[in-house]
Amino acid sequence: MADHPLSPTTIVPLEQRPAATADPRKLLKIEHLLREHGRSVARTYFPTLRAGGLRDTPERRALLEAEHRDALEAMLAGAASMSTLEAISDALGAALGAEPDEGVIEGCLAALIDTRVRVPHNLPIYLEALIYDLRDEGFPPAVVAAACQRIRRESKFLPEISEVLTTCRETLARYREQQQRVSEALVARRKAERWLSDMTCTAQDPVQ
Repeated sequence: MADHPLSPTTIVPLEQRPAATADPRKLLKIEHLLREHGRSVARTYFPTLRAGGLRDTPERRALLEAEHRDALEAMLAGAASMSTLEAISDALGAALGAEPDEGVIEGCLAALIDTRVRVPHNLPIYLEALIYDLRDEGFPPAVVAAACQRIRRESKFLPEISEVLTTCRETLARYREQQQRVSEALVARRKAERWLSDMTCTAQDPVQ
C-alpha cells in the first residue's frame, strides 16, 4: 500500500525527517573545541620582554635573561598546546570553507522547530523562506548548526527569520575572529618555544 502524500501544512516530527547530510557532532566540533580550550587559546601570546642595554653588565644581562625565561615559561604553562591550536585551526578552516548545504540546513531547523511548543501558523512558508535566506547568504553548515543550537538553548520562542540570520552572522563573525586569534596564537607559541630553546642552548654553551 502506497504511503499517503503529506499535505502542505503537515508538520513532520524530527524523527520522521530525512537525516541531515552531516553528523551534528561534527558540525558542532568547533563549539566543543572552543568551549574546552578557549581560555588556553586566549592565554597563548608572546609576552612583553624588557630590552637590555648596550652597557649592561654580565650580571644584569643574566638577570634579564632569567626574567625573559620565566615570562616565557609562565606563558607556555598556561597556553594551548601546538596540537590543540592546530586542531582548532584546521576545524575552523574546514568549516569556514564549506559550501552551504540545504540538507544540513533542514536538519538543523528541524531540531530547532520540532522542540518548540508553538510554531508559526503557516509553517511551510516560514521554513521555505528561512531555508532560502540561509542558503542565499551562503552560511557554512557549521555556522547554521551552531546558530540554531544557540537559539534553541537561549530563546523561549521560535525566532523571526531576521533573528536566525542575525545569529548566523554573529556566529560567522565569531568564527572568523577565532580563526585570526588562533593563527596569532600559533605564531606566538612557535616564537616563544624558539626563544626559550635558544636561551637554553646559549646557557649550556661553554664560555668562550
